[in-house]
Amino acid sequence: MKFRTFALPAMLLFLPAMAYALPSGGGPSNIVKSNNIILMEGDLIGPVKAFRQYVIGPESERYVRDVNVDFDQHGQIISAVQSYGPNPVWESQLHPDNIVAGWVSRSAVAVKTRDGTKVTQFVSAYKTDKAGRIVKVSNVEAQPGAISVTNRYYFYTPDQRVRFYLSLGGRPGFGLYLYGKDGRLTKVIKNDNVSYSTFTQDGKDLSTTTKTPYITYSSLCQQWDPGGNCTLVEKQEKLYFRGNGGEEKTQVTTLWQRQNISYYPGGYREKGPMPEKEKQK
Repeated sequence: MKFRTFALPAMLLFLPAMAYALPSGGGPSNIVKSNNIILMEGDLIGPVKAFRQYVIGPESERYVRDVNVDFDQHGQIISAVQSYGPNPVWESQLHPDNIVAGWVSRSAVAVKTRDGTKVTQFVSAYKTDKAGRIVKVSNVEAQPGAISVTNRYYFYTPDQRVRFYLSLGGRPGFGLYLYGKDGRLTKVIKNDNVSYSTFTQDGKDLSTTTKTPYITYSSLCQQWDPGGNCTLVEKQEKLYFRGNGGEEKTQVTTLWQRQNISYYPGGYREKGPMPEKEKQK
């Protein structure tokens, strides 16, 4: 499945870097899929009940890249939690909210620098229309001495797929969603980054890459379950920065991530031995 974290600081990650997929092919409606793509830029195959992602191997002692998502029987996200560390430390939670007729996410980010630790908090309200589509997201970003509000508006084509958004206010911008002939999300173009996905010949998630001016996330699937969802990912994070002398530098981090997926009755269950890389944890 493809889930990307840090889609927008105020949005539950949720997330820039990773690949996940929403129940598709006879599963959730296009409205449900579009909502999940907006909430986490991800989609999954089959009647998925829960998705769990975490770092395995020696790197698990240092790095945190945890994602936990639960779905209802229609494939809609009903809760999501994300943790990221060690720097920045990022904690996000998403849940349905009757007051806003949609979802609310709350996030906190702590960044350590030479001058100390900077903490920023985000609250995002996802409002749906009568058809159940997310049409507006209000993002509030708060840090010491400053508060910023951004409103994001989503637009759909007659097939009920989200195609475009426009952000106004504190963080103005835009985004465009592109799909393949099979309806899978293949590319997301934003004013400040680009994400794209590739698939195997039989339609399984193969790789996902997200490029920003400061960091590039690349994920390559190494193992799938019988349902076609990815269960073992090799992930690379490239951070671009300048050294003390002003020279350009690149820091590369490679992680292995396990993705555990459970299904509603009639779905699939992963079989087979535990990968060697996970045994070494």
